[in-house]
Amino acid sequence: MCERCGGLLEVEYDYSTVRIPEDFEGRPVKQWKYAPLFPVSRRPVTVGEGGTRLKRISSSPDIYLKIEIDNPTKSFKDRGSSVEVTRALELGFDRLAVASTGNMALSLAAYSEIAGMEAVTFVGSGANENKIDMIRNKGGRVVQVDGDFNDAVRKAEEYAKATGSFLAGDYAYRKEGQKGVFFEVIDQLGFEPPDYIFIPVGNGTLISAAHKAAVELRSLGLIDRLPRLIGVQAEGAAPLVEYIRSGKLRKVEVRTGADAIAVGYPMYAEQARRAIEGTGGEVITVSDGEMEAAADEIFRRAGVCAELAGAAAYAAILKRGIGKDEVAVAVVSGGNI
Repeated sequence: MCERCGGLLEVEYDYSTVRIPEDFEGRPVKQWKYAPLFPVSRRPVTVGEGGTRLKRISSSPDIYLKIEIDNPTKSFKDRGSSVEVTRALELGFDRLAVASTGNMALSLAAYSEIAGMEAVTFVGSGANENKIDMIRNKGGRVVQVDGDFNDAVRKAEEYAKATGSFLAGDYAYRKEGQKGVFFEVIDQLGFEPPDYIFIPVGNGTLISAAHKAAVELRSLGLIDRLPRLIGVQAEGAAPLVEYIRSGKLRKVEVRTGADAIAVGYPMYAEQARRAIEGTGGEVITVSDGEMEAAADEIFRRAGVCAELAGAAAYAAILKRGIGKDEVAVAVVSGGNI
């Protein structure tokens, strides 16, 4: 966060100095294949994140699932954790603080343990108890806050400032790591962007990362067009819908079982709006029932168990539909049930 204005910081690169290896396109698809576009220089903290499957489940229209459940802690959060923890070590920190609805803290607890760092997690009163138990089992310290996710964010920020801890979470370095989801999608499709990428939206970091990744690949000449980014929110946690419609961001009361996207006031709302509008995309809401049905369908077609938020993007494809000659990718973001 910017200490002067309180706004979100952004990592910028001098793309004229970015060097893509000659054999880049032939290298195996893994998170750190894209290291020239990550803001770290030391050896990464990694447990094999990335390289997740892009599974084709329909040919007319072409529909793919990007199965982020394949990551070590079963969500896309591992990509951000790898970059974030690596950067924290580079900067000399030995403790980090984070606010989370569950998956991010579980991931950070795992990566912090490997790096020899202490992880302190702040969670709201509605956090998933099973995920809290998993965080503690990974050695993470959990502080429960009387309030929602946004209240937990404020507590984490206060703690980090008071103790000199690295503030982890939905900030610039995590966003950089999460670009890996979309680098891989484009790579796995032979650098031919799909017509649509459907992305679950909670705090808005993932769809913002997708936009930045696509713009970077285009600037480097690896693709010639951007896919349309479709943001997907739960009907019971959809502040982005109203923000795009009216230009006014208001905190909403969260009423959804999709805890991983149960955010009433997304920090990255403006960046998410730019990602959607800048690619000709849109934002769609899905009910908990539609996510449950999509999760069942994902299990039948791909053999993986998605949590509600993890099934949101595919639920949106089923609800919206796409043309028979179009190509769409749904990000199956997590499977910690």
